[in-house]
Amino acid sequence: MSNIKKSRRRYKKHRISKRYFILAVLFLLLCGLGAWLFHEVSYLKPAEVWYDTKASAGNKLSVPKDDAWHQSKMEWWSYNGHLTSESGKKFSFHYALFVVSGLKTQIIGHVSLSDLQTGLHYTDQRKSDGNSSMNTANGFGFVLGNWIMKRQNGDDELKVTSKDFGFNLNLTSNLEPVFHGDNGLIKMSLADSGYYYSRTRMPISGWVKTGKKLETVQGVGWFDHQWGDFLTGKLAWERFSLQLDNGAEIMIYNLRNKANHTKHATASFTQNGLTEALAADDFTLVPGEKWKSTRTGSAYPIEWTIKIPKKNIDVIVRSVIDNSEFDAAMTTYDAYWEGAVKVKGSNTGQGFMELRGYSSK
Repeated sequence: MSNIKKSRRRYKKHRISKRYFILAVLFLLLCGLGAWLFHEVSYLKPAEVWYDTKASAGNKLSVPKDDAWHQSKMEWWSYNGHLTSESGKKFSFHYALFVVSGLKTQIIGHVSLSDLQTGLHYTDQRKSDGNSSMNTANGFGFVLGNWIMKRQNGDDELKVTSKDFGFNLNLTSNLEPVFHGDNGLIKMSLADSGYYYSRTRMPISGWVKTGKKLETVQGVGWFDHQWGDFLTGKLAWERFSLQLDNGAEIMIYNLRNKANHTKHATASFTQNGLTEALAADDFTLVPGEKWKSTRTGSAYPIEWTIKIPKKNIDVIVRSVIDNSEFDAAMTTYDAYWEGAVKVKGSNTGQGFMELRGYSSK
């Protein structure tokens, strides 16, 4: 064999070896990338066991395990409450925290404080990448700068410091949580299904601050937690969380499509530790007086007539401060109404109302 042929054969073998080496390196890189993607997509939740976060009829809720983050597409924890200071002043607040999971995870915080004496409604909002509560089991511990939303061992803590207002509140759980819908499962038609439960009457102590004035307060709050693989942009809704003076609590959730047609309506009636799920035929919602925002041009019905014949309930629910709009253009790119309400009629009480999907745009 000539030296030329031998050289060609050695060169050919070298090319083949080099090609296999490159393919092997690419394969290892792809394996590593695949392992990283699997870790990012299916990172074990802080709950005790892995399960599919997409809601289905066979899943059951369990607290405190389900207080924690579930890595759904959308999940939120929300508090609202009515407060009275030692000097007799009245306040209301809401603090909602959203975790949106997609190509990346983001935390969004919305807070408001209303001074019911002056009618002033303070709001603020923040957004951050990541999830500060990712590794918290049997509870949550969200941090957005100097804002804190925390629940551990049955104790809840809310801290907010903003330019014009702030609050530091501690809440306790003395009642069993209320599971809405079908044992906590809400079927939301166009938006897929989600899990939803509440703690409906939580004692509160702490302080609130407006301007430079700090007030020690006590009161009662309501906690909501909802999650699932749903897309909220497809729907609008009205949601009521009502605490009646006779000890009953009512949650009403009316979901509408963009054509303003109700797609799913559900409610829960809780009294003496027993909760009854109500179907759409069990109650009626009739809007009344509207308030129009000069900021966004949206017109919100701030008065509603609610009837639940089987519970002998025929009440009017009306806003305490009409201007309770939350302009969330900086974080969730929308606006909604969320504020304190008074209940009058066959029953009296207080609560909160959320109205979403009334944008003039």
